[in-house]
Amino acid sequence: MVQIQESVDSVKNQKSAQEVQDAAVKASLQKIKHKFMVMSGKGGVGKTSTSVNLAIALSKKGFKVGIMDVDMHGPDVPRMLGLKGMLDLSENHKLNPMRYSENLSAVSIESLTQNKDDAIIWRGPIKFSAIRQFISDVEWGDLDYLIIDSPPGTGDEPLLVLDIAPDCE
Repeated sequence: MVQIQESVDSVKNQKSAQEVQDAAVKASLQKIKHKFMVMSGKGGVGKTSTSVNLAIALSKKGFKVGIMDVDMHGPDVPRMLGLKGMLDLSENHKLNPMRYSENLSAVSIESLTQNKDDAIIWRGPIKFSAIRQFISDVEWGDLDYLIIDSPPGTGDEPLLVLDIAPDCE
């Protein structure tokens, strides 16, 4: 009987944690005016180049821009922006995106790994959690634009982003 109660308590705690994260995702997304996802069914066509150049151009026009690299298996945004190092924590215990300029910041799985050449071997549920955390646990602040760089195809990452942020263009 004790094991059943522990299982019930565990499910309640997981549900509560999910509700807290849902609220954090919603609060974060409300601070972002426009969300754009750059995607294509084919690899090597310039999705990351387009994402990075669009983000830089918008930031140079004075807009506050974030770029979120959701390509878990081939994150290139930090390299293209010349960003090095790891993400650090804000005073609110959220991740600070890496700063490219006053108006442009970025988040990528590469910025959370020690060795940038290590393979990330994740499946759906872990990817889903990471992408949700890129929104809920990152101190994006008020953004005019969030550019989302996706991997090739229509797999987990773009579908998860569209599930989380259905108003993404």
